[in-house]
Amino acid sequence: MERAAIFGVYDFIGYSLCRHMLDIGIEVEGIHPAGEGEDYYTEEKRLEIGRNANFIETSLLDWQAVETEDFLFITLFEAFLDEDRTVDFLETLLTKLEFRNSKEMSTVVVLPAYFAQKNAKLEKAGVELNRFINNRLPSILTIYLPTIYGPWQPGKFFFQQVMNHSSNEIRELPDVSQLEWTDDCLYIDDAVKSIREMAESGKHGQFLLSSGDSGRWKACVRELLGKEPAMPGCCVAKPNFKETIKFSKVASNEEVSRGLSKQREQYFRIQNSRV
Repeated sequence: MERAAIFGVYDFIGYSLCRHMLDIGIEVEGIHPAGEGEDYYTEEKRLEIGRNANFIETSLLDWQAVETEDFLFITLFEAFLDEDRTVDFLETLLTKLEFRNSKEMSTVVVLPAYFAQKNAKLEKAGVELNRFINNRLPSILTIYLPTIYGPWQPGKFFFQQVMNHSSNEIRELPDVSQLEWTDDCLYIDDAVKSIREMAESGKHGQFLLSSGDSGRWKACVRELLGKEPAMPGCCVAKPNFKETIKFSKVASNEEVSRGLSKQREQYFRIQNSRV
């Protein structure tokens, strides 16, 4: 891979994937919906990667959707945590993709593991995206992710909500979103490296990325809280996945304590820089 386009370049997965690719010399066109998610954190990310000569930023409206890149990565992992975010720009994205020849450039769609279930309840945006994927199954690689943690984890995730407290003495535990996968989790660097390697391998189809250890999410909770409490909102029933889903294990897993330490250090560095 020499060139790639990443939709959602300032979201959690898109940004980390972009940095990973830039670090190994891949040219990246970052596609960002104008006005979407423009906050302090977006500006911090833009400053970090904007100075790299191999990176250019393009708004979704200006993106031409031409086959000049080797791969297109559509990262919607974070966007679907807030359904309202996806409704406004997903239609524009899908319309642009309808007019391009998907066989000329490999397309990778990254979604929460929740969407891999048979009984997943999808709103309009999710239904439209599923239709797009199903119509292009032979040529698209869809990667479903469990909970992803590490630097820049969105504030809606349970781990980050716990870190927002000044101590581990939390009287009421934060809620766990139905889209946060409590059956497994991966460190961000391990996840994006696997996404890039799977794309370059030429794989197509639908895959759930796995740590190989179903107890990792709870191990992170124990590391954060020093105990394993009864978690509200946790999935107790075994997930019922679609028959088309295959499983792919990451090559290596970052140690839980190290990964959470990096997330905590980055979070407080950003907070302190705002003071």
